[in-house]
Amino acid sequence: MSPNIASETVEYSPRMTVAKRKEASELRKTLKPLMEKRRRARINESLNQLKTLILPLIGKDNSRYSKLEKADILEMTVRFLKDIPSTPVQSAADSFREGYKACLQHVSSILPNTNLLDKETSQRVNEYIQSSMASPANIPSCQNCNGQSTRARPQRSESVVCLNPTARGSRTETSSNLNGHPINRVQPVPQPHDVRMWRPW
Repeated sequence: MSPNIASETVEYSPRMTVAKRKEASELRKTLKPLMEKRRRARINESLNQLKTLILPLIGKDNSRYSKLEKADILEMTVRFLKDIPSTPVQSAADSFREGYKACLQHVSSILPNTNLLDKETSQRVNEYIQSSMASPANIPSCQNCNGQSTRARPQRSESVVCLNPTARGSRTETSSNLNGHPINRVQPVPQPHDVRMWRPW
């Protein structure tokens, strides 16, 4: 009884494989027209959007060119792109200046809404920003725009400048931990009350 069952199983498995392959092939044949229909619909939709975009750019009225061949739309687009003047590549120095101006504008927009500085200091910072944006001579030059490699970076300083006003009168003292590695410990240093904080303006 057992050998007969085994033989039936061996004979039945290839038949199922052939049936599945045939079913998959028929499914692909059925789906192929549907996929082709979807592909053409995507092409037509993209061409209609392209026609709507390109006609105003070349000075044409959409209502007068409601019916255009696909080749005409593509040819109009190619001619328009060829007529566009080539934009010169922006130098690194110009890119730096534009980025610097953008940063100044951002600081100038958020500065009035913060309470980090008092009114007088905030006004002085704003005046400095406005003068820097008005005169290109006030914008610092790029340090890495003269053909220097961007990989060459200055060594990190051991001292850290703290911008917190409560930590201005402090100095760093080196001590040792349990593993013998030096760690930095901040201790206060008395300073006269009339010493003003250094500002870059």
